[in-house]
Amino acid sequence: MQLLLAGLKALLLVFLLPWPGTGQFHVIGPHSSIIALVGEEAVLPCHLSPPMDAQNMEIKWYRSNHSGLLHHHRASQELLEQQSPEYQGRTELLKENITKGQVALRIHPIHPSDGGNYSCFFVSSTYHNEARFKVLVTGLGTDPHIHVETAPVKGLELTCTSLGWYPEPEVRWEDSEKWHLAPDSEMKTLDGNGLFHVETSIMVDRSSNVSCFIRNPILSVEKGVYVSIADAVFPRTCTWMVVLAVLISFLVFGLANCVLCMRVRKTKGSLKKKYELLIKQKGETEKENAELLEKCGLNKIRKFAEDIILDEATAHPYLAVSPDGKSVQSMSDKRDVPNNPERFDTMPALLGQSTFSAGNHYWEVEVAGNSKWTLGLCVDSVSRKGQYIPAKPEKGFWTLCLKDGRYKALASPSSILNVPGPLSKVGIFLKYEEGSISFYNVAEYTILYTFKSKFTQPLKPYFYPGPNSGLSIVKVPATNPDSPP
Repeated sequence: MQLLLAGLKALLLVFLLPWPGTGQFHVIGPHSSIIALVGEEAVLPCHLSPPMDAQNMEIKWYRSNHSGLLHHHRASQELLEQQSPEYQGRTELLKENITKGQVALRIHPIHPSDGGNYSCFFVSSTYHNEARFKVLVTGLGTDPHIHVETAPVKGLELTCTSLGWYPEPEVRWEDSEKWHLAPDSEMKTLDGNGLFHVETSIMVDRSSNVSCFIRNPILSVEKGVYVSIADAVFPRTCTWMVVLAVLISFLVFGLANCVLCMRVRKTKGSLKKKYELLIKQKGETEKENAELLEKCGLNKIRKFAEDIILDEATAHPYLAVSPDGKSVQSMSDKRDVPNNPERFDTMPALLGQSTFSAGNHYWEVEVAGNSKWTLGLCVDSVSRKGQYIPAKPEKGFWTLCLKDGRYKALASPSSILNVPGPLSKVGIFLKYEEGSISFYNVAEYTILYTFKSKFTQPLKPYFYPGPNSGLSIVKVPATNPDSPP
């Protein structure tokens, strides 16, 4: 009897499953929870199984069991009149592969309140289905800082502070033997952005060596700071010795001033003549001299210049590479290109042909006039199919970008750069064995940002030109053979 019931259940499941050609489908969402960083962007992918054209379908994104509408797409139109207020201006439907039933919703920037349950809902003329998944919002705060104050009885009070954490972080103190120490006070408060500010204090004696650690429970990443306190911090010098030392210092300082004044008066005329003669011979101001020195430094780096050629085989279908492989342009229409394994099909990006697994390498990219771009390096094995991957070091990317009018180093967390004017050329310098990638403002001969890492895989140049714009590889000028080595 049990065998007969089992057979009937199996037969019923067969009839309930969608049959090919019936117009039925499954909606497949992320297989695991999506981790989203506060202030960054999150991409929520969904696709149809079996694959089919979803251009004429109605697609809705909901929050928490249809309680809040994030985005509404129907018949190639975005219908956002009923969109929840907290998501207005923060969502974008990525539909490059909608004819294959693949779409994704981009949310930017991520707020702490964005964590929770989500669903994507597809409706055709004959059928509907949805997928549900979870988004975990998190924020990795600033490096902890320890402030030291003397206490009247017990020695020192150490206060460890850090901000920008989400969710509520874990805090601990350790001594030099890795034993946990109980804090005397601990406060975790929410700031105006919904992020946690941490402040914890502990009393120690004069010879303590302690560390303060703050840990993100979602990312399982922690940041720490170490402080060593010796008896030297507490000088026991007698008062009369202090007074004597101060008097001697003043006396030495006064004598030195007298000698200096005499030498200045004696040599003022000759120095002035030598300075005027130097300016006449060189024809340069002090500012020009400083710029020349920095340019020599850039000449030193340019000795490692590479002839970078863009790899058309990796270019997204909406990107067109010039015949010489030196420039790339974003297109409004999708190109008919082979869907080879090397090609990006979600991120509108491409790679350079060069692969670096050792040595020093430098190249320059023209970015003038672009309102949005990303440049840098990534591991050769980076995934290029089916999903959006944040260009972060933990994902195998070391990049600099321009977005929303701000220049950022896409570290973890991202670092906003103070750039006085629009960049025209960006130099990229890889030192593989040293584990560093530096970005240069070529026009000003200044460093914009340096990543520090340990490279274990071959790296390739990475390019994202942004919408309606392009990027060009610049021919690096020949270095001056007389420049400093």
